[in-house]
Amino acid sequence: MRYRATIAYVGTNFHGWQIQANASRTVQAVVQDALAVLAHAPVRVEGAGRTDAGVHADGQVAHFDLARPREPHAIRDAVNRRLPEDVRILDVAPVPDAFHARFDVEWKEYRYRWSRAAVIPPRDAPFVTPISGAAAAARMREAVEGLAGTRDFGIFSVRSGLEEPGIRTLHFVEIEEEGDELAALLRGDGFLRGMVRSICGVLADAARGRVVPSRMEELLSGGDRRLLSPKAPARGLSLVRVSYEDGAEGVKL
Repeated sequence: MRYRATIAYVGTNFHGWQIQANASRTVQAVVQDALAVLAHAPVRVEGAGRTDAGVHADGQVAHFDLARPREPHAIRDAVNRRLPEDVRILDVAPVPDAFHARFDVEWKEYRYRWSRAAVIPPRDAPFVTPISGAAAAARMREAVEGLAGTRDFGIFSVRSGLEEPGIRTLHFVEIEEEGDELAALLRGDGFLRGMVRSICGVLADAARGRVVPSRMEELLSGGDRRLLSPKAPARGLSLVRVSYEDGAEGVKL
């Protein structure tokens, strides 16, 4: 029986989502371990996206198979009892055997958060990146004009020697402002490794006036990586939502 789960986690003390030979504590690993205790057998968990070390999730989606049917709420509760406190399964639902959490994705949403506060409260500090009090949302909005669409975003990807094709469809980038906080909400059909943090690094520099807002378009048209800003720190980024063609979503509760 195949199940879909919505998973939330604080990424601070994880080496990302994906199991790695040289990093024992990943989200995928701890969820698989908890499911294995429930199932009395190894269980493979496939996620919708491979968040990097330090990146959080409110609505990661994954699928897994169990040898026999179980009540979804019973799976959720049994697994959560065995998970560390910085990761929780929010929801479990049965799905067709053909469902795949990664390959069936219609779109994903990421949110990046900055704080202009002189003092950031400790409860917020792990989830926002400090930025100058003079950082302007208007300059961020100018920088993302025309960014949405289907195009080659490879300039914003991490070079690994095994580069994937850079064509992606970015549905929108919305700049949000509330009090001292600025945020960028990005929705796309998929994201290259490091793409969101790289875009947000440029946005932060544009907001502070360190680069002109037109730098984003200059990077996309010219492809000169020397013009890239430093990547935004992982702490400010969260995978917010994943949507599928059947209308189901991994949603923040």
